[in-house]
Amino acid sequence: MESRSDIHELLMLKLTGGLSKDLQEEVDALIEGDPEVKAAWKHLREYYLLHAARRADFDSISADDIMSGVKDRVFSPQPRPAVRSGKWIIAAAAALLGAGIFIYAITKTNHSSKVLSAVHKNIPAKSVYLELQNGQIIDLSGGEQYQKTEDGQVTLNNSRNTLTFIADRNNSGLNKLIVPSGKEYSVRLSDGTEIRMNSGSTLQFPFGFAGSSREISITGEAYIKVAAAAAQPFTVHTPDATIQVLGTEFNVNTYSPGKAAVSLIQGAVKVLAGRQEAILQPGFQLEYTTQNGINTHPFDKNDVLSWLEGRYDFRETPLSEIIPILERWYDVKIVTDHPAVADKTFTMLIRKPEGIQAFLEMLKVIRGADYYYKNDTIHIK
Repeated sequence: MESRSDIHELLMLKLTGGLSKDLQEEVDALIEGDPEVKAAWKHLREYYLLHAARRADFDSISADDIMSGVKDRVFSPQPRPAVRSGKWIIAAAAALLGAGIFIYAITKTNHSSKVLSAVHKNIPAKSVYLELQNGQIIDLSGGEQYQKTEDGQVTLNNSRNTLTFIADRNNSGLNKLIVPSGKEYSVRLSDGTEIRMNSGSTLQFPFGFAGSSREISITGEAYIKVAAAAAQPFTVHTPDATIQVLGTEFNVNTYSPGKAAVSLIQGAVKVLAGRQEAILQPGFQLEYTTQNGINTHPFDKNDVLSWLEGRYDFRETPLSEIIPILERWYDVKIVTDHPAVADKTFTMLIRKPEGIQAFLEMLKVIRGADYYYKNDTIHIK
């Protein structure tokens, strides 16, 4: 065996029925003869077969997928030590059993939030916080549910990961809500509009809409359910586009610089980007890039809105596009050691509650891409 994932792949092949008769007998003998390998086998069975959601993921894995990972590694030009001892397999199994604790400890370290600036050091890293127009900073990750602003003009209710408030409708100064990587948060505006914000996003909004229009600004990703008010058109500003709406539900994604995606669920929106504008109909997504302008096409609601349910369904997606999503979701830093690894594509379902560990294990099995930790960074090789 030439990498510590070989024992994992053999056991996965046993689960999928991909072992030859002779190799099946050898693996069975290992399971029966060594406690560590037996425990690893029990761990994999429980992980994939005794959990309904993960069982569905496992059913999509074929022996060919696993063997492609083995071949990627076997034919890799990187030098590898010649390890032939059966005892090494046992050591690999022990390493596999310890992986969960190790990964949990790494992802629980206190990474510095990319969102928090130096002037806000009084706010704990990874906190959702509200910056009022007068400069007051309010930590929304703490346990305090009800609180008033320093000027006494607004009463905030921070409950169940959602912000609501009571304020005068003339309180039209812009406030900024910051949701760092690893967090999600929702806010209900004074007009009843509901906004759910994904990790690594910001929202600028007033406590009241007193004028003839309602305007907010968003960076990152958010799902918006706009309250109908024909006399007050609703406008969403993003770094690269402006969205004009009247009573509608849509998703807006602005994570990538120079790019915006608007996915309309119901109602109608007009999108202005660059020197172009377009009317979007339900079931269609508008993509704008500074290079190619506006393009519209149908979209799969289950794919685009899957983040609302704590999952991402990737279909032939390059690892280079998956990594930024994982970094925002889990507030970790991930790098690939070789460009060829970043170009590999993956078809898999990732569930946020299962943590980064589940992704790394699937990555190793399906594509033979191993990983290691260095300075609080996950390296994929």
